[in-house]
Amino acid sequence: MLFSRFRCRISRLRTGMTRGWGRGQMAGKTRAIAYWLLPEAAAREVFLREIKGLARQFGAPLFEPHVTIFIAPENSRAPLEVLHEVGPVDIELTIHSIRVSEQFTKTLFVQFERNDALQQFGDAIWKASGMWADRYLIEPHLSLLYAKLPSKTNQRLADNIRLPFREVGFTSICVMRCARPTTRPIEVGQWKLLAP
Repeated sequence: MLFSRFRCRISRLRTGMTRGWGRGQMAGKTRAIAYWLLPEAAAREVFLREIKGLARQFGAPLFEPHVTIFIAPENSRAPLEVLHEVGPVDIELTIHSIRVSEQFTKTLFVQFERNDALQQFGDAIWKASGMWADRYLIEPHLSLLYAKLPSKTNQRLADNIRLPFREVGFTSICVMRCARPTTRPIEVGQWKLLAP
């Protein structure tokens, strides 16, 4: 039920994301499969309110609040099989700080403290996906804005973000196909939900 609600939410967000953008823009880039943890409903609403407000303010793309826990090549094992093997998720992360960077997908983000349970879950996905060569070390964060902004603007935004909680629960997971790296709004609009 939670997964089907997520699928509906992604569809509504994608309608706003893709308006006016062309298709086929991922053609020249490597595609990857990204495994996302999704925050519980109350936290999701807070994060989504921030994401929508910032997107309006800066003409940036909309996206579902998430923490990326593993990225696999497109030719890795089928995501539904991987999710079936690793089972349910129930992880709580502690917010460390609000940070900024020059990376498009980490313009403004919530940095979480590292967490052994999270890394173990990420490792389980890594093993189940059949990708034995490149272990993914999780630097847990949840982005609030994808944009190219002056560093002073970024820092001002970070200084003004106030969240009403310090702990965030994650009890669901989804899998997306995306360009790697994602560097433009048009590529965000072309992300595709693969599972569940």
